[in-house]
Amino acid sequence: MEDEERAHRDAHFQEELLSLKTSVARLTSLLKQTLRNTSGEGPYNRPVTFNQIPIMTQPEERMSEHG
Repeated sequence: MEDEERAHRDAHFQEELLSLKTSVARLTSLLKQTLRNTSGEGPYNRPVTFNQIPIMTQPEERMSEHG
């Protein structure tokens, strides 16, 4: 009975270990890709630009005319 429990725990441990190895490999790949892109080596080496919409404000004299 004890051997069955141990075998079950070992099998579960091996599954968890494989899952962790897969996750680490995926995260390592993503990190390498990110580092390549930020260093200008990758296909996405264009600088990121954000288009800002200018805020339109009314001049103070117009504001004072209406209130």
